[in-house]
Amino acid sequence: MNEQDNLIVEAVRSGNDTVPKILSWLDRNGTPSSQPTVSRRLIGLIADQRIRQEGRGRATVYRYDDYHDYFAVPGTQRRAVHYNPDFIDRYIPNETAWFSSGELDSMTQAGGGAGMDASTYSRAIAQKLLVDLAYASSSLEGNTYSYIDTEVLVQYGKIAEGKEADETLMILNHKAAINYLIDYIQDIEIDVREFKTMHSLLSSGLVDERQVGTVRQHIVGVGNSAYVPLSIPARLEDELEKIAGKAAQIINPFEQSLFLMTAISYLQFFVDVNKRTGRLMANVPLLKAGLSPLSFLNVDKTEYTRGLLSFYELGRSDVIAAAYARGYVASASRYHAYMGRDRSIIEMEARYRVELHRAVKSYVEGSLTEGQRLGDDFFEAEFEGVPEEDHDAFVSLVQKAIVSLHGGNHAVYGIRRNVFDAYDDLGEHDPRNGL
Repeated sequence: MNEQDNLIVEAVRSGNDTVPKILSWLDRNGTPSSQPTVSRRLIGLIADQRIRQEGRGRATVYRYDDYHDYFAVPGTQRRAVHYNPDFIDRYIPNETAWFSSGELDSMTQAGGGAGMDASTYSRAIAQKLLVDLAYASSSLEGNTYSYIDTEVLVQYGKIAEGKEADETLMILNHKAAINYLIDYIQDIEIDVREFKTMHSLLSSGLVDERQVGTVRQHIVGVGNSAYVPLSIPARLEDELEKIAGKAAQIINPFEQSLFLMTAISYLQFFVDVNKRTGRLMANVPLLKAGLSPLSFLNVDKTEYTRGLLSFYELGRSDVIAAAYARGYVASASRYHAYMGRDRSIIEMEARYRVELHRAVKSYVEGSLTEGQRLGDDFFEAEFEGVPEEDHDAFVSLVQKAIVSLHGGNHAVYGIRRNVFDAYDDLGEHDPRNGL
């Protein structure tokens, strides 16, 4: 905060709860300011949890927010706060709103709409989402795999050197869970069974097999927190049913997503891997709606952690909502370029990358040898390394790549500049139309 922010906070803390009173206090203290400036600074101070706003319009008043004071005390020294079922009970689907209207508007604009059904959209962004979410969600748990190492592990199965076995397994479990999301998104329901399924995919091999996908039988704590979760299995089962029932009724996908992520994490139903389960389930409503997923790549780790702790210990949803909204808006555009591309095509391009590049180069060089663009005979022949059952689909990829050749991308296929220029002089030709 700058000096003016500190003064405004001090004014509010001294009981000056409206803009006119704040202006008067500043003036009396020899630091006069204008109404537009104070109003603008108040918006930033509210976003930074320094001041809280109550009421609207003429009834608006401002209060000092003790958020930072509260978390300045280590979790082990804060008074114990037990699970409070009222936090969930008070949430009325489609009436309660944890996101502000401004946050919803910004996320809706950023997330766009794919204009495709959930299954097609999920397949289109599959490869990107696999790496992004596996990396970011694991990183929030302290996993030390880099983005590149995660990409290599997810796509090629190569384990990074010097990593703990649990770190590798955590990412591979994310891969399995995300693939499940992508493959079965149309069938996935918001219910207890899906929560347990997601947990089983994420926790397999990381917790005792008897604790995979089932209610915990032990007391657990939350690191650096005063929060004390429920410990009675029967009550945990009841609360999870309540959470699932409320979540299933929420219409807005962003509200539903935030509720799932926060409530699942709060309950701590499982012995471990609760937050990971919440993060994966949070993407179900978004993918079903054809919206960009929340990969957590741009979610600030401190804001995310503080946001959850604020909910656990203070019953506040505004901090985690703000962290979610900022992270979502920052990363949503990563998936726009992948909309409309079928997963099977993307996977084939990856599987036959070498063969595709070789075929395109051969077509260009063969066309120069013949003095004209090659005809159907080239595409009817077998391609080395491509099995017969994939021939026709592979030919479509080759033809599309040939049509898309230009002076800026020929090097991708190993075609030298002078060779492409000579080929380009042969004139236009679309091999897909036999022209």
